[in-house]
Amino acid sequence: MNISTSYRMSFEELLRASKLGLRRRRRALWVCAIALPADGALLLPLGNYPVAAAGLATGALLLYWLTLGTRRAVRRSLSKATGTIQVELTDEAVTIRRPGVYTEIAWQQYHKVVDTPEFLLLYVNQVTLTAVLKRGLDGAQNAELAAFVTAIPKS
Repeated sequence: MNISTSYRMSFEELLRASKLGLRRRRRALWVCAIALPADGALLLPLGNYPVAAAGLATGALLLYWLTLGTRRAVRRSLSKATGTIQVELTDEAVTIRRPGVYTEIAWQQYHKVVDTPEFLLLYVNQVTLTAVLKRGLDGAQNAELAAFVTAIPKS
């Protein structure tokens, strides 16, 4: 396999990749963001004001972090990823080049590799991922990449 692509990542694409890549963690945080304020509201009539206030405040912070905070973090991340990103996928490694940065990582070093219709998500660990945009790949390259990713041993 020897696939090359280059692209400029937009804010919306990076936001979608971030939400898709951290979907399980975000789902758990949404449950907490809803449950904590509800619990705090139930504790107010019982007179347990410190715990109620903590639940309401934590829920509000989680809601901010999951909505506006996510967009803000992606915007900051995008400012570091300016310029054209060049990606080379070979049987041995993934090479990513952008202005001022050169990264080459062997496939075995990735914690998890997920192939989606829009992105190739490369997890360095459970929360750190690199999203490779697949919009520049043709049908044959997508099929070759999908076959390669399914052949990668699961860790």
